[in-house]
Amino acid sequence: MSWWVGAGLGFLRGGPLGAIVGGAIEHFASKKWAKVFNKNLPGLKNRPMFVFSLVALLSRIAKSKGGVTSLESNIIFRFLEKNLGVKEDGSQQISTIIRETQRVNPAIEPLVTQYRQASGNLYLILLLGLAYQVALVGTSETRLNEDLQKDLKTLSDALGVSYDDHNRIRDKYGLFLLKTPYSVLGLTSSASDTEIRKAYRQLAREYHPDTVSHLGADLAEQAHVKFLEIQSAYRELEKKRGL
Repeated sequence: MSWWVGAGLGFLRGGPLGAIVGGAIEHFASKKWAKVFNKNLPGLKNRPMFVFSLVALLSRIAKSKGGVTSLESNIIFRFLEKNLGVKEDGSQQISTIIRETQRVNPAIEPLVTQYRQASGNLYLILLLGLAYQVALVGTSETRLNEDLQKDLKTLSDALGVSYDDHNRIRDKYGLFLLKTPYSVLGLTSSASDTEIRKAYRQLAREYHPDTVSHLGADLAEQAHVKFLEIQSAYRELEKKRGL
């Protein structure tokens, strides 16, 4: 088993340390592959771990739709073949990562942390776009199950992809646009901090339980749900932008 596969499988089983320490840097860490990476995927900080993390994350997304079939595998191998020339050389190691990820079903966030470190925070939107390809391949409709929706959002959030970029990917595949904190407040992502605070105060007053209590139980309940949504949206932006 190559060094980079052993390191990655060690990460799946018990964290990024341990298996990575020691051992000969071979296979994708060789001079041969360094030239390919530098030409097609420049700027990477840790080439072997980049490959492992990318394959593991795409396999993890596929797990939410039932597992990796030949359709999902083809997307992974097609990307690696196009960008790295991976054919017979390296295919067994890639298959090992896919199988082990399916078995362990690791959490997404630690894998993303590893991916961002290995990539030098490059190719983030690329990974999310590939994840959507994996999620949608073989489906007759442009619909995603609840687990897939949740995992794709987790992936996007952990990658730090903007709401606008995420929705551009979804729009490309004919998916409904995600409701974002900005859209809840009736704003775009270019809104200033002042505009965000103003919109929040206005909507919070409009939908506050005391304001709508005279409308009757049903409408008051709907307004309360909206009020909570407005509060949640503002708290998210408050945390994200340091309002």
